[in-house]
Amino acid sequence: MSQTVVGLFKSNDQAQNAKRELVEEGFASQKISVIAGDGADFNTAGSNGSTTSTHAANGDEGIGTKISNWFHSLTGGDEHTDDVNYYADGVTKGGTVLAVSVPDDEADFVADWLRSHGAHNVDENSGVAQDRAASVNTAKTGAKTSIPVVEEELQVGKRQVQRGGVRVYSHVTERPVEANIRLREEHIRVERRPVDRAATEADFEAGRNQSIELTETAEEAVVGKRSRVVEEVLVGKEATERTEKVRDKVRRTDVEVEQTGGRDSDRSFNDYDQDFRSDFQKNYGSTGANYDRYAPAYQYGYQLGNDPQYVSGDWNDVETRARGDWANRDSGSSWDDMKQAVRTGWERTKNKVSGNRNQ
Repeated sequence: MSQTVVGLFKSNDQAQNAKRELVEEGFASQKISVIAGDGADFNTAGSNGSTTSTHAANGDEGIGTKISNWFHSLTGGDEHTDDVNYYADGVTKGGTVLAVSVPDDEADFVADWLRSHGAHNVDENSGVAQDRAASVNTAKTGAKTSIPVVEEELQVGKRQVQRGGVRVYSHVTERPVEANIRLREEHIRVERRPVDRAATEADFEAGRNQSIELTETAEEAVVGKRSRVVEEVLVGKEATERTEKVRDKVRRTDVEVEQTGGRDSDRSFNDYDQDFRSDFQKNYGSTGANYDRYAPAYQYGYQLGNDPQYVSGDWNDVETRARGDWANRDSGSSWDDMKQAVRTGWERTKNKVSGNRNQ
């Protein structure tokens, strides 16, 4: 689907500059239409994408007829009388109209762009189109207006970051040590002692040319070293996993539909008070419970009955969605205890609303 965005500029120069910049932005020249009152010819792109030539006030046709035909080419038959009068008045006073045929999703961008580049009312005090918020109009070609519902989703990923580490290195140190060891030494001892006895021939023989040598020995400490591996330092990595809960907020655009007009659809919760109290006495009076305990359930059913997305369909469909919503309300009462009161509130309210629609 496509739309035609229309803007009114004070002068032809402004409109032509806007057209040139739009072309530089990437918009096709043949999709941009310009009409002015100075007698010049300008291309106009119709709703079917064809290009025609429009000649302004100096031709045989009046400016009103010219713009009417121009709008006819844009919209395929709907002349938009109010718009024709508005733009015809603007062109008559020296203004220039510029129109851009774009896809639906680009219409808002082009409208804002035209406003920022000077599209405005020629004479705000003339009483012409005073109800216009801006002098940019969009003519839709066979399109329906849609309101997008945008919802954010939480996307959680992971990345690797450095958290520090260790550096392992070795070096040699010295320290003094000591040990005790027992060492043996030999000492030669020579003694002389007096003797008084008769000498014999053997004594003379033993003392003739006899030589005796003895050697002393001693032990001394010998120092040696032996290396032994007494410890190992193992360096490595191990991986562990942990679960981390990530909390954030996501946004969602909700489209609220408010019913307007009609007697029954305007009824407040208090207007149903007597109906709900009667139902309470019928279904819960014998339990000895107080109505105030069940009032939130009736009110929740009333809200469902006034919500367009819950008006149609049967109770089974409504209960599936409402059960989860009730749990999130932290009401202090279980769904099984309250669902009948909720259903009563929904049925009586939605019957009134739907019945009013059918009147």
